[in-house]
Amino acid sequence: MKRSFGERSFDVVNITIMVLLSITTLYPFINTFAISFSDGLDAQRGGIFLWPRKFSLSSYEVVFSDPTIIQAYLITLARTSLGLILTVFCTGIFAYGLSKKNLIGRNGYLLICVFSMIFYGGLIPTYLLYKELGLISNFLVYVIPGMINVWYMILMKTFFEQLPKELEESAIIDGCGYFSTFYRIIMPVSMPIVATICIFVGVDQWNSWFDAYIFNNKQSLQPIQTYLFKIIALSQTPETNAVQSQLMNRLKVNHMTIKAAAVMITAIPISLIYLMFQKYFTKGLMVGAVKG
Repeated sequence: MKRSFGERSFDVVNITIMVLLSITTLYPFINTFAISFSDGLDAQRGGIFLWPRKFSLSSYEVVFSDPTIIQAYLITLARTSLGLILTVFCTGIFAYGLSKKNLIGRNGYLLICVFSMIFYGGLIPTYLLYKELGLISNFLVYVIPGMINVWYMILMKTFFEQLPKELEESAIIDGCGYFSTFYRIIMPVSMPIVATICIFVGVDQWNSWFDAYIFNNKQSLQPIQTYLFKIIALSQTPETNAVQSQLMNRLKVNHMTIKAAAVMITAIPISLIYLMFQKYFTKGLMVGAVKG
């Protein structure tokens, strides 16, 4: 079928707009990547856009010069992995229970959940609560508060409500209980929404730094985001670490290239995770949010 002039014009305009949006989105990332691999003295001149004029790994050498960065990476990997598993499992169980319309008090539970999502007690009451629970300067402060997320629960609950009831009925006839049905039947067929929640939780845990900055006083429990935040903050003050300062002078790096290297170190791993789960993202989000 021959396409009309209006249809062809629409495709051209639509593709052009999408290409421009893609370039606008990717350019800051590419520019930061180029600056991170640039020589510090050359970067001070400006004019670096898509690739470094003078290639150098000095900024990464400065960032990795502190041996505690490996410990910080391990903490970030641990909190991301454990937090992802616990949040998906606990939020999934909660959503599965609330997806049952015959649950006694279901509307009341939903009202409490929505209320807690809208209203926040504040930082000081939260700190005092964590202190009473023994979570201050404790690794569990990274994972326990986020084990139940109301917004993710709503997405998963809506998804579970669309599943055929015959799946659960057949599992119960075969002798499965509610937990066995959830673990063996519901979760395997809910991979789109599970993968979507995994992306959300993984990004939240990987990028989180404020909780460690406020609730953790131990250097050994700092995640990579908090550690690099302090590197950037110290690099802008005269009180920069003496060893790091000498290394910066010897390698001819500056604050701009160090910031760019820090951003790339933290952004690339989580970007790769997103690419792995991207095929599930749109489907899980749409099915979990549109139908209600």
